[in-house]
Amino acid sequence: MASLLDDSESDPESESETDPTSLEEDLATWATENKISHVALNSLLNILRQHSLNLPKDSRTLLGTVRGNPQIQHKAGGQYYHFGVLNSITEVLHQNVKILSNIHTLELQVNIDGLPLYKSSSTQFWPILGTLQNIQQEEPVTIGLFCGTGKPTSLTEYLEDFITEVNELGNGFEFEGVRLALQLSSMVCDAPARAFLKNIKGHTGYHGCEKCTQDGVYLENRMTFPRSDMPLRTNESFRNKTDSDHHHGTSPLEQTSLDMVSGIPLDYMHLVCLGIMRRLLHLWLKMGPLTCRLSGFQINTLTERLVNAQRSVPMEFARKPRALREIDRWKATEFRQFLLYTGPVMLKDLLTTEVYKNFLLLFVGIFILCNNSLMEDYCDYANDILVLFVNHFGQLYGPQFLSYNAHCLVHLADDAKKHGVLDNFSAFKYENHLNKLKRLLRKPTCPLSQIIKRFSEMQRSCKKPHKTRPHLLKKQHATGPLPASFHEATQYKELRTSPCTLKLDRANSHVYISGKVAKLQNIISFRDEIYVAYSSFNHQESFFDYPLPSSTLGIYLVDDLSTTVEFCKFEEIENKIFLVPYLRHFVAIPLLHTD
Repeated sequence: MASLLDDSESDPESESETDPTSLEEDLATWATENKISHVALNSLLNILRQHSLNLPKDSRTLLGTVRGNPQIQHKAGGQYYHFGVLNSITEVLHQNVKILSNIHTLELQVNIDGLPLYKSSSTQFWPILGTLQNIQQEEPVTIGLFCGTGKPTSLTEYLEDFITEVNELGNGFEFEGVRLALQLSSMVCDAPARAFLKNIKGHTGYHGCEKCTQDGVYLENRMTFPRSDMPLRTNESFRNKTDSDHHHGTSPLEQTSLDMVSGIPLDYMHLVCLGIMRRLLHLWLKMGPLTCRLSGFQINTLTERLVNAQRSVPMEFARKPRALREIDRWKATEFRQFLLYTGPVMLKDLLTTEVYKNFLLLFVGIFILCNNSLMEDYCDYANDILVLFVNHFGQLYGPQFLSYNAHCLVHLADDAKKHGVLDNFSAFKYENHLNKLKRLLRKPTCPLSQIIKRFSEMQRSCKKPHKTRPHLLKKQHATGPLPASFHEATQYKELRTSPCTLKLDRANSHVYISGKVAKLQNIISFRDEIYVAYSSFNHQESFFDYPLPSSTLGIYLVDDLSTTVEFCKFEEIENKIFLVPYLRHFVAIPLLHTD
């Protein structure tokens, strides 16, 4: 390793940029990143100018705030501002300019969804967000922004600027001497937004399935889709309106090269996490047949296990497990955490065998589709067991629960085959960006103008090229253990790397090394290399055997931590682990998410 960064207290410049910047640029960046109001910044500038510093009088000059009235269009029943596709991705291209010569076509993924702004008002944003799928991009960009009291009244008017520019860029353009083209590769939205954008029947309609031609069955006040073997829709059949009952009319998106079926995939944040996982929990708690429900004692036991697991949750998770009485306030990330990490462990001896096995079918199928290393060999298997889950789900809980979300699980693996792991085309990253967008507002009036001004200010603070962050070692100590030959080695308690952080604590010290579950005992810097000291668990076996041995997924039941300390290079660590407590043992589950 070429260089190591030491503890920030002993090396205060370790994380600073080496690029020279002026005081004005630093102040502008500081004010933007810390959301300093113009009034406060004007006051600061006045003080600094009294000390003979040559700075602007007005914060708007310093920040580069757009002056006058922005070119806001009045259309589609509200106001719209088009930031532009190329203008929005320019900074991303600058940050990756060195690799552009190896890329001929930029793959653009777009997200569209409604964002309510205030509790006391119906005002909402409908942003057009985008990410380049084949270029490293930290977060989505805003391509266009609609503001109104509801969704756009005219889809054609709302999308016309976006579609025109996408088609122009699809013909090719020059950037920094490199010839590039842009392709609209996918659109990620929830079910109502997909129906709106495709101009088709909604998910509660008889012809609402976007992937197959199944006719829905209305059962106990619900639209259900009981079949899993119906003919699939294609881009050609969609554009030809072969199933005329599926369409309201022609979508303006058909003017682009986007595949109108596979190019608009199912979003697993809404479909699986907020959909089927939330439904399962409600079925177990109060809605399902008595044979499938948890007793009051079992519910209390599950809540206790969730709360007790809080100390074991790695720092990559934004939220800790919450009690089941808070389930109506759980966020999508909490349902995802329950499905892929805590749920399979904590439900094992609480649900009946039949109900638990059905849940394992869902868990294994989604776990495979979220795992890059498993997708290549097990994608078809994941499809098979998700179909089995849906069929068994209807038998267990009743056919009235085979609604849109449950049915669409049989199509999820097909989308993964085209777009990769589920997080490649989930709404999680866009939901985070929507929240950031909302926090830019400083007052309730003129929200669209406010966002335009904030964006003009933010452009000044994002000019630096993207740099891969080196490993960052922190919290130096001298308590060992160390190899006998490591004279003058430096020891640390924390190693920050992309995409995870390792610490010598309960929640962040468990990893896979040579296929073994291990606990880190020390992090060592010696002769420009990073080493770790670790102890392995003496007992390691599969946690479950149905529908396949959990060891196939890298999931193990472990106990009896060895007292023997071994050493290896940091690069030999295969994955970070979420070590979930289970009775008097632990279950090791590889980390799939870092957000």
